[in-house]
Amino acid sequence: MSTLVQFVLRRPLAVIILWAALLTAVTPFALHLSGVLRGSTDAVPGSPSELVAQDVNRSFGDGAAYVFPAVLVSKSISATDLRFAAAATTIESVLNAAGMHRVRHYWNTGDARLLGRDGHTALLLVTPPAGTFFEAESNVSRIRSVIADAGLGDSFETKLTGMVSLFHDLDVNSSDDLLKAERVGIPLTLVILLFVFGAPIAAGLPLLLALGATGVALALLYALSGFMPVSVFAENAVTMVGLGVGVDYALFLISRCRQELARGVQFRTAVETATMEAGRAVLVSGLAVCIGFLALFLAHIPFLHTLALGGVTVVLTAVLATLTLLPAVLLLIGERVNWPRHPKLQSRTATLWSRWAHAAMAKPIRYLIPTLIVLAALIVPTQRLTPWNMGARDLSPGMEAREGYELLEQNFSAGWMGPIGMLITCREGETLWAPEHQTAIASLGAQLASDPRLSTTGGFPSLLALLGPMGATIHATPDLPPVLRQEAANVLSADDRTALVFVVPRSAPETKEVMQMVRELRSSPWTEARDAGLEVRIGGFSASILDFDDELFGSLRRVVPVVLVITFLVLAFTFRSIAIPLKAITMNLISVLASYGFLVYLFQDGVGASLIGLVPPGGLNSFIVLMLFTILFGLSMDYEVFLLSSIREEYERTGDNRKAVANGLARTGGVITSAALIMVVLFGSFGFTNLTATREFGLGLAFAVALDATLIRVVLVPIFMSLMGRANWWFPSGLRRRTRNLC
Repeated sequence: MSTLVQFVLRRPLAVIILWAALLTAVTPFALHLSGVLRGSTDAVPGSPSELVAQDVNRSFGDGAAYVFPAVLVSKSISATDLRFAAAATTIESVLNAAGMHRVRHYWNTGDARLLGRDGHTALLLVTPPAGTFFEAESNVSRIRSVIADAGLGDSFETKLTGMVSLFHDLDVNSSDDLLKAERVGIPLTLVILLFVFGAPIAAGLPLLLALGATGVALALLYALSGFMPVSVFAENAVTMVGLGVGVDYALFLISRCRQELARGVQFRTAVETATMEAGRAVLVSGLAVCIGFLALFLAHIPFLHTLALGGVTVVLTAVLATLTLLPAVLLLIGERVNWPRHPKLQSRTATLWSRWAHAAMAKPIRYLIPTLIVLAALIVPTQRLTPWNMGARDLSPGMEAREGYELLEQNFSAGWMGPIGMLITCREGETLWAPEHQTAIASLGAQLASDPRLSTTGGFPSLLALLGPMGATIHATPDLPPVLRQEAANVLSADDRTALVFVVPRSAPETKEVMQMVRELRSSPWTEARDAGLEVRIGGFSASILDFDDELFGSLRRVVPVVLVITFLVLAFTFRSIAIPLKAITMNLISVLASYGFLVYLFQDGVGASLIGLVPPGGLNSFIVLMLFTILFGLSMDYEVFLLSSIREEYERTGDNRKAVANGLARTGGVITSAALIMVVLFGSFGFTNLTATREFGLGLAFAVALDATLIRVVLVPIFMSLMGRANWWFPSGLRRRTRNLC
């Protein structure tokens, strides 16, 4: 790192020009990211639901697994009116002309279930040309545009909804949330920085650096969008983390530079010392955050990998900018960076932190017991954490997918948002028209139809019911009456070996009731079907959500130990200590678990939810649980590394552990508090947006950072370091010599 710092000090103008060129080049791409974002979920590769979706598309044509429900509604015209039929036929024609594979409705199927209870709505089922969820999502805007241009007049409205449309509309909501959060968080951050530094130039530099690092990462996400799915949460997470770490890293370096200036050293020397000393802490901290992001590759979900690359990019860019661009700009600006308030040698704040450290170490039990009680109260609720998944009600009122959902709920069934799909397959060389197969499938259909949780069932059992006794004379699809052959093509594969059964629950796909139903359907022995040699598999959006949750929660068993081990090794190498990494990891785990507990209280139990205008969803999103661990574990290292680096400097200078802890906290306490306050403001601003999942993410991060910078870093860390004494710095002598040689 010394070579890099010396290069920057010798050629600051060249460094600034290079960064200016980079930021100018990436800005247009970063600004266009929102136009290429796609939904925040996807099938887990190789999962049961994904394999069923592939087989459905293979057997019944692309898009058969991603059918859109579109609700046609007229307040003034009855569904029995010929004008209503003409409107549905017009929509069918324009969508077919636009490349949709088929559009099914009452007037071309005769299925009365596609007419609404109020007599003024009709359901159209649109099959897009899509082999994957993301391909289906890319059709949403086009379908809506084609329908809007169909010339139906003011008497009719069409609301395209369903789970694919829902996640498309989440993109729009998420982008709006991001802008809203930035409008609140960035000005407040600037105010805090002005208060901390008392100098507008010094206050503006961290914010500009953070915005630049975020811009580079968003531009990378734009580039990746052509090859990998880039989700709405990738944009939000990268922006949140980029602004947070970018400001914090710059704050650490500028604060250290001002400390050196307060000691009376020359400006150039102050910049060099600050970059070398604070830069090491920034480098280690950035590496810790990157470890968390890279651990997302252990989850077998493609869009998380894009998010991980964006997160690593924003952190590395922030680290590199802090070590190169910021020192170069400081050298160019010179002493004017401190205008109008020059830093004092001994601040009142440092004295207060020193007194606090001595008081805590003198009577540790007085402070330790209440702190542990508070933390225990926060951690205990994690034992009853309940998964929760996003649904249409999490969209803003007025968004089309939500309006369509409300029409479905009122006039059809909420389950039409994403019916459960069942795929039935017979053995090679046989067909489903065999008498024993027909009997088993008819029995299966009757069993489903008797379930009170279901609104309706359809597919091959319905076709068999239409045939009645005639079914015994059917040995192949060509034997069917011509009027039923098209219906058969929708529910039976061309080789007559695979049949589709769709099940429409009364509740929405993401609800706990439907999730439980999918589990029961998957675990059911289907004895009669299995005895007849039939394989029964369960798919659909609810099954996909269930597999998604299982993968995310299951991946924690891989992610957690990997992050813990690698973080331990990095900290052990950095501080040449065994006890400090173990303590740091323990403290970070406490922060993460306490954050989960806080979210359980707020979002699951509803404690205090009304104070922030929140309707508690009753659980935590699995995606948020995983993301909070991977990101928080790294972010918590910011303050840990900065504090411990200062304590180690003091220990190496004095050899007195208690004095080192007190002096280290005195030097960094004010900076850590300011940095934490900035992160709390930035993350907390996302806690007052529209999307519940974004609010969980933002408030979870904000609470964890606040807890980490107060009870953890300011109470537990100094107390435990004081109690452990010289044991803090024990390291095997052989390893100590090797790490010194490497350094």
